This record gives sequence, C-alpha cells and structure tokens, in this order.
Amino acid sequence: MTSTSSTAAGRARPARARRRALLIATSVALVSGALLPGTASASPQAGPAPTAGRAAPVHAYDITLVTGDVVHYADGAGKQDTVTVDRPDGAVGGVHVQQAGDDVYVLPDEAGGLIAAGRLDRRLFNVTALAEMGYDDARSDGIPLIATYPAGKARSLPAAPHGSRTVRTLESVHGAALKAGKNTARAFWEDIARTSTARSLDNGIAKLWLDGRVEAALKDSVPQINAPQAWAEGYDGKGVKVAVLDTGIDTDHPDVKDRILETRSFVPGEEVDDRNGHGTHVASTIAGSGAASDGVNKGVAPEAGLLVGKVLSDEGSGADSGIIEAMEWAKAEGADVVSMSLGSSIPDDGTDPMSQAVNALSVDGGPLYVIAAGNAYGAGTIGSPGSADKALTIAAVDKQDNRADFSSMGPLTRSYGLKPDLSAPGVDINAAASQSVPGIEGMYQSMSGTSMATPHVAGAAAIVKERHPDWSGQRIKEALMASSKLLPAYTPYEQGTGRLDVKAAIDTTIEATGSVEVASYDWPHSPSDPVAERTITYRNGGTEDVTLDLATDGDADAYTLSAKRLTVPAGSTAEAVLSLDPSNVAAGTTYSGQVLAKDASGAVVAHTGFALNKEQELYDLTLELRDRSGRPMDGIVVLAALGDPNLTPVQVSGSTTLRLPPDNYTAWSAADVKGDTADSKALAFLAAPEVVLDKPVTVTLDASEAHKVAVKTPKETETRQLRYDMARTAPDGTVQRDAYQIPLTYDQLWASPTRKVTEGSFSFLTRWRRGEKQIDLSADGRDVPVAVQGGSSVAEDSRKQLRSVFAGDGAAADYQGLDVKGKAVVIRSSDAVAPADRAAAAIAAGAKALFVVNSGDGVLMESYADYGTTLPLPVASAQRLAGESLVKAARRGKPVTVDQRKYASYVYDLVDRHDGTIPDRSLAFAPSTRQLAKVENTFYGHRDAVGAGYRYDIPDYGYGIGFAEYEKYPAVRTEWVNPLPGASFWYEDHSVLNETGTDTSLEERSADLDYTAGRTYPADWFAPVTRPRLGTGYWGPFRTAYGDIQYNITPWTDGGAGHAGAMPDKEYDTGTVAVYQGDKLLDESAGRAGYVGNLAAEKLPYRLVLDALRDADTWKTSVRTHSEWTFVSGALDPEGPYQADIPMLQLDYDVATDLAGDVKAGTWTEVGLASTTQEWLEGAVKATKASMSVSYDDGRTWSPVQLRKEAAGSWTARFMTPHRGATAVSLKAHAEAGNGLGVDQEVIRAFGLK
Repeated sequence: MTSTSSTAAGRARPARARRRALLIATSVALVSGALLPGTASASPQAGPAPTAGRAAPVHAYDITLVTGDVVHYADGAGKQDTVTVDRPDGAVGGVHVQQAGDDVYVLPDEAGGLIAAGRLDRRLFNVTALAEMGYDDARSDGIPLIATYPAGKARSLPAAPHGSRTVRTLESVHGAALKAGKNTARAFWEDIARTSTARSLDNGIAKLWLDGRVEAALKDSVPQINAPQAWAEGYDGKGVKVAVLDTGIDTDHPDVKDRILETRSFVPGEEVDDRNGHGTHVASTIAGSGAASDGVNKGVAPEAGLLVGKVLSDEGSGADSGIIEAMEWAKAEGADVVSMSLGSSIPDDGTDPMSQAVNALSVDGGPLYVIAAGNAYGAGTIGSPGSADKALTIAAVDKQDNRADFSSMGPLTRSYGLKPDLSAPGVDINAAASQSVPGIEGMYQSMSGTSMATPHVAGAAAIVKERHPDWSGQRIKEALMASSKLLPAYTPYEQGTGRLDVKAAIDTTIEATGSVEVASYDWPHSPSDPVAERTITYRNGGTEDVTLDLATDGDADAYTLSAKRLTVPAGSTAEAVLSLDPSNVAAGTTYSGQVLAKDASGAVVAHTGFALNKEQELYDLTLELRDRSGRPMDGIVVLAALGDPNLTPVQVSGSTTLRLPPDNYTAWSAADVKGDTADSKALAFLAAPEVVLDKPVTVTLDASEAHKVAVKTPKETETRQLRYDMARTAPDGTVQRDAYQIPLTYDQLWASPTRKVTEGSFSFLTRWRRGEKQIDLSADGRDVPVAVQGGSSVAEDSRKQLRSVFAGDGAAADYQGLDVKGKAVVIRSSDAVAPADRAAAAIAAGAKALFVVNSGDGVLMESYADYGTTLPLPVASAQRLAGESLVKAARRGKPVTVDQRKYASYVYDLVDRHDGTIPDRSLAFAPSTRQLAKVENTFYGHRDAVGAGYRYDIPDYGYGIGFAEYEKYPAVRTEWVNPLPGASFWYEDHSVLNETGTDTSLEERSADLDYTAGRTYPADWFAPVTRPRLGTGYWGPFRTAYGDIQYNITPWTDGGAGHAGAMPDKEYDTGTVAVYQGDKLLDESAGRAGYVGNLAAEKLPYRLVLDALRDADTWKTSVRTHSEWTFVSGALDPEGPYQADIPMLQLDYDVATDLAGDVKAGTWTEVGLASTTQEWLEGAVKATKASMSVSYDDGRTWSPVQLRKEAAGSWTARFMTPHRGATAVSLKAHAEAGNGLGVDQEVIRAFGLK
C-alpha cells in the first residue's frame, strides 16, 4: 500500500507507527466502548489477583479494514487517544470518521452504498469493536468474514474471492467463513466490489458479515431448581449427550474427567485445555460429580456425557464462524443438548448468521440449544445467538429468585420477539475451577452471570431427555418453560416464563406450548386491524382426562381465550386459542404476559408466555436531494434520532420516503456537486439538524441554497488539510458526529444553511491546515497553482527557470522528436497513460520537471511511484482552466519559473466553527494576524532528521482529526493558530522517524494547549534535558479500590513544557522498572509500566525505580537515566472514587543550548531545576529541598554544585564547564517535599559541550 495521491513530499503522510495518515485524538474511551460482544459471565471470582504484572500504558493497534484501509489506534491519556487511517492504492473518495455514542467508525466512501443497501455489515468498520475483539494486525493474521449466499448455493459455493481463503463451510447458514489477508485486503475488496458506487457484491455473495467474536457471557443452586428430587426418582442424565461449547475443559479435574466423551478445539492454535476457567465451571455445573468436594458440589445431571467443543480462546472470546461450525459438529456427534454460555452484547433480532444456524440445526430432530441471554443489564439487550427463535434463552436469578440485575432482558430489537425464555440461578455459583488457569487456588471457584444460569438449564434438559428419550429438543424446551416456577414480580420480557424447576418438568403430566409468537402491529393502526390468534396446545401424558381452568394475567379485554375451561383427554391433546386484540390497547404498547392453566386443586400446572406490540405512531419522512442547480441527485443521507447512537445511511435517488416514529431527527449528506467554475469539483455538506417528525414531513437537502466555504490567510498559502465536522449532541450528552477529511481532489466546499436547533446542540466547523507552497509555478508571468503528486521529489529550497516543452499525453511515443533534456515537460492527463508510465517517459527523456494538466474536473491527485520511493524529479498537476496557460507556454517553448520548498517555514492552523446553526450568509473565513496567536516552534536535533507532527484541534464534543505531516529537524517554524471556543483545545504530537521513515523512534506529546489572539508562544521540541517524567500525554500512576497500584513513566520526555515522551518500539528492550515497599521488592520487569496488587490497606512507603537506556550512536544526549521516586500510599476511601492518582515529584531542567543540544565548553552555564508533583493534580505540592551534582565523565565521578533558590520549588545552578577533555554534562538531582515524597535522578550526557 502507498500513501494516497492527495499527499506528497513535505505534506505527505509520514510512516509514523506504520504509516500515520489520519489521526483522531479522541475524548471518548475508545477501548472501553460498549459494542464489544458481551461476556455472559458478569463477575467471575476466579481466585486472587496477580501480585504484579505489566500494564499496557498505551495500547497501539493497527487494524486493516476490509477495504484495505489501515487504521492505527493508540489510547493515550485523557482526551488524547488516537486513531489513524492510511488509504490503499486505488482507493476512491475519502473517509468518514463517525462517532456514534462511545464507538468510532471509519467508513470509506467506497463502502457507503453497500452498507446503505444492507449488503455489508457496518461492524466491519467499527474500529472500537475491532480492537476490542482482537482483530488488530498484531493479533490477527487476516480479516475474519462470513459470506452468506442465496439459498441453495451453500453446497456448491463459488471459490473464495481473490486475496482470501475459505476457512470453513457453514451449511446451516448457506455460507462460508472467509479470511482476507491483511496484505491482500485491497485485492479482496476490488474483487467483491467492482465499482466505487456498488450497491451489490460480486462473487455471488448476498451479504458480507464480520466474523465477530462472542465471549463467555452449586451447592445451593442445584437444590434451588429441585435437581436432587429428580435424582431421587432415578433421573440424573445418564445416557444423554450434552455438548458444552465454551473455553474448553480441564480434562483432569476430578469432577468432570470421567464424564468427557469427545473433545475438539475450534480455536486455531489452541488445544481443548481450559486456561480460562469458564468452560470447566460450566461443564461441572451440568455434569460434575462433585468428587473434589465429597459430592457437595455436584452438577445438575451428574451422569450425563460431555462433548466438549472449545470455541472460546484462553482469553474468553471466539469467532462466530467457529461457533457455527461447533454447533454443526455437536449435532453430527449426536448431542441431545448444546450448552452455550456465550453471546454478543450487540442487541439482535435473530437474523444474523449464528441465530440462523441455531434455527436451522434445531429442526429435524436437532438438539436443544441452551444459550445465555447475556449480561447487558437493560431492556432490549439480548444479542446473538440467544436471539434465535429456536434457542432456549436463559436469564439469571439469585438464590431468592430475584432477577439478577445484570441479566439481559427482552424484547428483541426490531422484531419485539419474546425473549428470554426461562430463568435459572446465576449469582455466586460455586463450581469446578480449571487447574490450568495460572494462579488458581482450590478446586472450586465462584462466578456470576447468565453463563452460570445456562448450564443449570442444560443439565435439566438432559434429565428431561433421559426421562423422555423420544422427545425432540423443541418439546423439551416447551416442557421446561411451561413447568417452570412462576415469578409474579417479573414479566416474560424480563425473566421468561419463570425459574427452572427440574422436578416439575419430569413429574408433570400436562405439557403446554412454552410461548407463542409475538403479535406485532405496525403503524398506522385501524379499528379493522385483525385480532391475532395464537394457538396453545396442551398435551396430557396421564391416564385420566384433565380439566384445566385457563386465564391470562393481563387485561381481559385485550387478551382473551377461546375457552376458560378446557378438558385434555388422557394421552391426547387439546387446543385453546389466545386472541390478542390491538383495538383494546393504546399505540406504543409493548406487553408480555402469561396464560395460566390450573388443575382442579387450583395449582398452576402449565403456563405459556405471550406478547403484543402495538407500534407507536409513524409518519412519512420524505428525503429529497438537490444539486446546485436545484435538480434531483443521487446520494446517501445519514439519518439519526436525537440521542440515538445508531446512525442509519439511506440511499436516496432524488427522493425517498421512510416510515418513522415521532422524534427529533437529524439528516445530513455529503454530496459531489459542480462548483462555481467550469473545471471545479466541489463537495456540498447539506444538513437538517432538527427535523421534528410529528406529522408527514419532507426534508429537502438542497445544494442550490448552499454557500461556498473558503479561507484566506494573511500570507500566501495552499491547503494541506481540510475537513468538515458536524456534531449533534442530545441533552443527555449523546453525540452523533460525522467528520470528513476532505480529499484534496475537491477544490471547493459548500454548506447549506440550517435553522437553529431548539433541543440539544449542533455544531459545524471547518478545519484548515494551510502552509507555504511546496511548488510555486509561473508561466508567462502568471502564477499557475499546482498540486504536488504522490512520489514527487521536492527540493528543500530551490528556484529555477526552465524552458518548457509540451509532450501531449506523456506517453513515450509523445516524446519522439522533442528536445526535453533539462526542461520542464507539460502534458495533459489521460486514462490511456498510467501515472508511472508518464513519469518513466519524462525521466527517460531527461526532463527536469513534469507538470500534468488535468483533463477532468477538480484537482488531479495521483501516485507516480511505489510506496517508500521518490522520483528524481518534481511532478505536479494543474487544474484544467489554469493549466491552459501552461500548455500554451509549453507549446511555444517559453520558460517557466519553479520555486520548491520541501518543508514549510510557516503554517496556519485554523478552525471556523458555527454553533446552533449554519448561517445563511457567506462562509468565507479571513482572520487577520491580530486575531491569531503566533507559535514559534523550535525543533532540536544534533543531526539532520525527518520527523512527523501535527497540531490537532480537539472540539469539546469529541475527538480531533488530521494527519501528521513530514517535518525537518533541527528547524524553526512559525505557526499561526486561532483560539478555540469553550472547552475545545489544541494538542500537538511530534515524532522523530527512523532513517527509512517507516517507524517512530521518539514521540513527544503536548499537554492541552490554549492560545490567546495576539500573543506569541515559544515552544521547544526534543530540547535537553530529556529524562523520565510524568506528562499529560500518557496516564500516570494511580491506586485503585482493588488494592493495586498501576504505573506508567514516560522515559524520554524532552525539555519542553508539559511534554511527555516515549520510544514506542524500543522501551521494552532498553528499560526496566521496579517497585519496592520499603526495601522489599514487589515487582521488576522490562519496560516502563506495570502494576502491583494485593497491597496492604495501611499507608506505607513505596519506591518506584526506572532505568532507561538508548543507543548512544543514534542519540547524542540522555543515553542512560536512573530515576527513583518515593511516595506513601494506602487504601482508598470506600465512599470515594474507584481510583486516585498518586502524587509524585517531578524534576524539570532548564538549560540554554543551541539546536544541537550543546553549550559552549569552558563557559559559565546555568541549569534551572524545578520540582513539583504532577501539574494536573489539584493542590500540587512543590519540593522544599533540592540538590544537584554534575559529571563530565558519564557518571564515573560527580561534583556537587550550589543551588540558588528562585521561588518555591525552583532553583538555579551555575557552574563553569571544562574547556577541554569533556564532550557532555551529566546531571544528578535530588528533591523532596516531606511526607515521604522524594525523587532522585541521574541523566547521563544530559546536554553536550562544543
């Protein structure tokens, strides 16, 4: 892959941490986003926490998307998390970065039509979830996918698309699991989506899904469900096969070793051994013998046989396709019951591949799939595969039959399906502990979750199967539901039909339908809406007729029965019809209840769940798109209800009408339109931020009403980066956001005016990075604006006058008979001649420069060389109209003047923001110098180096966007910045790249930056003294309520104010960190971060020691450091926050050096020393004592120097450096502040001598 043709030379996307391109500094907790497929085990108590370990201070992920785009995500401190996007060769259009609640989506334009058409799973672009699932490039060697095909094709599937392979065939869903290679993702994408505007997939694929991951969602609980009474009757699961699809099993655990029939792992690279503990716990709840507890912790069906399929890794997650294959395996192996304590926390309606597989495998005598409902706490939160219609979906109760607060509830999203089906004990369940789990103590452990409830039901199903070996899985399901213990305090949508009762299930002679299909009525409603009729079947397995009294537990007018009394003949069946009348309930009603069947004694012998949903009122919302001439146009409109984190793309061809419930909606579109010149390619942002739908409404997004968005800077500049950014925020703080880094192929941006919102807030901003021109071209005395192309070389500072020559379309044949050597070649763009061929022909002819006049509209941006290579001549494009003067000059052989400057000496960072509305006026932005702040950025370095950096604007509603640009070090650059409103701020990040420019050698991050217009701000980067320091760019040490301390010291922080620095690829090889309590070593490990746990509650002294080393051949200064911090820490206030920062003294140095980091030898030198606790803490403490020593022999000998106190916590040392014999000054400093706070630091070669 290469950087896109929209960047080149000094503004190209440098390879920061594997090619940084689009960086998003976030203010949301990306990694903790809620869209991760949810665990079904809410609170495992698997043994003591480890006493020490390495924390991951900055999680950095490279994530290759299915389109071939590469996303880099790294979580920093506070609001400085970052996400990066690098476009592949051949990519068309731009990338939308959308914030939906806590999740961030990176959506290339090429995928928009397929997502809107329902052909492409939007989760494929949820970088929050992909990182959480472990689908980054370091942990996954491919992109896991599920392709589903039209029915009938699954047995003769087409070959895997180019760039992918078939992992497994999934006959139950008419599909296949595919894996697209990370390096071949673009080839895969181009094979399945042949055009950039495709709305259907090629290769016969009906839909492409993410092969997502799901996660692992007895003494008292087994008697709670009356299992011992079933054993007493002789039913303990003997002869029944139960498949356990989980994290594997401890095959040697006494409780389960004799129950295992077959095992198989569906997790690549892992055996069936359970190194997680979840699977063993579940398996022993089903069929554990209790051997390790003298029979006390016996499972529900202790004689059942176990088929163990490992579908969840040792980390507790597994791929959807692996789970589907395991479900198919379980059926093939003759399983009667399949226990699945797993699931996704993404609410689902049962139409995804896993749910489809459950339904398909359950018919024709298939097993009963018993599946956890999940632990998402709220209503409407049940995910796949528990959302499958045929699944027996299990909620959790505690020992008193109260609903477990974590237990997911229905209804199913969109369909209002009736789930969960049944409840079982799932709180503080004690069962077998896998001895393969590191650090486990004892043979048993306690866990809570619907994961724990599920195996209780699976064991009960085994007992029922033993009692009735001829029963199908679905009949067992209905028997368990209908015979369960009623829980009157809860509705079926909350807890199913009741709590499991094994004895009742095997003893009852009356069976009944477990639940009936929901009666759902779409708006609009009419008095003539039909009454839904649901048949309930009762079966009498006894030898005598039974008369049942029937009644509903709801409104008798709305929910009526065909008979109040029903006789069920012995050995036969009888039916009653439940009528659900929508006319007797209000619109917007969602109700679930039960039909109760009582015998002659008045006891409830069976009950059946039912539900009715009467959709709330809906109205027509008509969306219209108009171009700049007012004519209908095609495009995608994004639609979202205020406060809803779901953003829905809608394909609009001029006009489309949707039926939606009343709400406050936002609609917006980014559409290609004609600009105001004949050769312009423009983008129009069209929005209606507040659409109150309480009647039929038409929304017209009309580009003919839009105003041109433009910027003018005091000094001459060109656009390097431009984005628009829209945010709609609900009163509860939920943000809907669309930020678009506009490709430089567009030469104009337009935005339509909007009405001021009255609920929540709305913001629209444009962010410009403007810089000194890289190539300034003039012909015949006229300036010709040009855009540098990908792969072009640009001289650092050059001015040349060259004769010009016109060479047609730039093919080799066009140079026949032309004298080109040493001249500037002008050509027209043509699809017939590839960019690389144009460049090759010009170079072969001896050209000094190549200028390409665009034959189409907009700005031509192409790549002329492979990634990582640079042409030996500059290549730039001119737009069609402006380029005509260049063509005329070249035809006459006229000279052209070419000015080149690879690195800008000045840039402008500008934000033009409008809150509440986009005004109906000119959107031209022309700030004066007085309205801007001036930043004098100085970059230090002892040798010439290439770096990457950018200033990111962080708006108050979310993250900031931009890509790092190449920089030259050492250098001085003037930067003009406008102040940001409210809580928004600026943030800078600069990195020294390695010699090949492919990775980051050293990165420095700033604190949050605020500027005042008219002021000048000096800023130093990579300046001495580089040393370990706590900075706001990374999280700092803290203590948690669990009694552990986590620490993270950035070892290579420069002398700039508020910075924090690290060497991402080296620090774990060249540093060690240790923690002591007093003189007792608690932990020592490589790197710079970690944690220690199980700490004493009382306040005790601790010492944190960091040693850091870096290559002296590469780095002239600070080649070795040793730092020790002392502090006191104790347990947190149980009524206070979960975690609290630990104050630690810092050491800051101030020494005036040249840009190489040197001072003159043999002169009086002053070094400032300041010491205070972290600046972001309230009530920061300043040091009261300090000392300093210097060394001129790299720390072999030290000499103390006198400190002069300047202010509280601040001193100055003044000493004479040697005239000769020394090349550097090393520093050793100490500071203390009482109450156990202290710091000692040695910095070898802190600054140089010249």
